[in-house]
Amino acid sequence: MEKLEAVQKVLRFSHSIREWCEGDHAIYFNDFDEQNVDDYSSGGFGNIADEIIERGIQENLLEEDEVD
Repeated sequence: MEKLEAVQKVLRFSHSIREWCEGDHAIYFNDFDEQNVDDYSSGGFGNIADEIIERGIQENLLEEDEVD
């Protein structure tokens, strides 16, 4: 599964992770796209996307080897 798809899956199914993302970072589901999930520079969402995926793995929404 691509990184964007993994982020969207986690945000769709985890209320707590979605609240963390929206509350702490003011970033919403529709803000993520194919470019910014891989952008680690200022203004990119790469680090946040990685954290969302890690939290999704911890909540058993994703398998570790499921994300490309």
